[in-house]
Amino acid sequence: MRKQRGFTLVELLVVIAIIGILVAMLLPAVQAARGAARRMQCQNNMKQLGLALHNYHGAHNMFPAGHLDTGTTGRAYRHQIAWSTYLLPYIEQTPVYELIDFTKIGPSTSSPNPNGSATGNPAFFAAGGADISAFICPSDPVSRVATATWGPTNYLANQGTSCRCRGKSCIGVFGHDTWTRFAEITDGTSNTIALGETLKGDLDPGTLQDNYIFGRRGGGVGADAQNINTCQGLTPNASDRATVWFGGHPQHNMFSTDRAPNDGRFDCKAPNNGCTNFAARSAHVGGAVFTLCDGSIQYIPDTIDLVIIRALGTKRGGEVVGQF
Repeated sequence: MRKQRGFTLVELLVVIAIIGILVAMLLPAVQAARGAARRMQCQNNMKQLGLALHNYHGAHNMFPAGHLDTGTTGRAYRHQIAWSTYLLPYIEQTPVYELIDFTKIGPSTSSPNPNGSATGNPAFFAAGGADISAFICPSDPVSRVATATWGPTNYLANQGTSCRCRGKSCIGVFGHDTWTRFAEITDGTSNTIALGETLKGDLDPGTLQDNYIFGRRGGGVGADAQNINTCQGLTPNASDRATVWFGGHPQHNMFSTDRAPNDGRFDCKAPNNGCTNFAARSAHVGGAVFTLCDGSIQYIPDTIDLVIIRALGTKRGGEVVGQF
């Protein structure tokens, strides 16, 4: 009877090596496919938010304010409710929106808003603590911090190239107490950015996940977000960007088109809470996703010409954008 011949050790090692090579070749393809799927979901979210902006404009004849002023005194009276909060009924989140009692927003440091900011008021924790899937890009490696009171977001509104924006002086579409109509976007809705991506902070200044410099007025740091270079060389001391979709200060709801996506310099908020310079940021390779005012979606590369990204950030700058 003929004896069956088995694999030799050398043959077995060769087979294992071949399998290892095949796995090594397949893994990048699998990771690329997963990355593409996550990016597609992010684009779908931004498309949904663009449609919500149009529906809001259809109902109110204007876009919502970047964040709403609610008074004239108090520690943080200018930073109360964000544009994203007003879109809740238009992204199938009416039950969350109905949890908000807008009469509880105080204009100052007096009751019912003891610290002058809506994001310090327990009356809004139930609504603002909700995780809203339409506000989250699955590519962002940072999940919601377990101890955080507020739900985060990956999408911010375009404030334009200036770090300050209030009323009709706003260069971008969104700003402090600013409501923009389609008729005011004279550069054309297909040539003007509405929303852009960001990376959520992890609330830990000791890491490099979307940290930024916060230089308060009178702190002696000499930082001014209008000139981002004045902030460089300082130690980042805050990491709460985009950790509150509900509202709060501009780092939670606004970004600047003064810089290209994923700009290598640190972001900055200085010399006070109202002046921010945050570049759009994403975990996608080589760029970030943006929603234009016509509701279309554009993937803008990190290498975009600064002249173009700045032109896309203005609503009535009169620039000729061309191809991008």
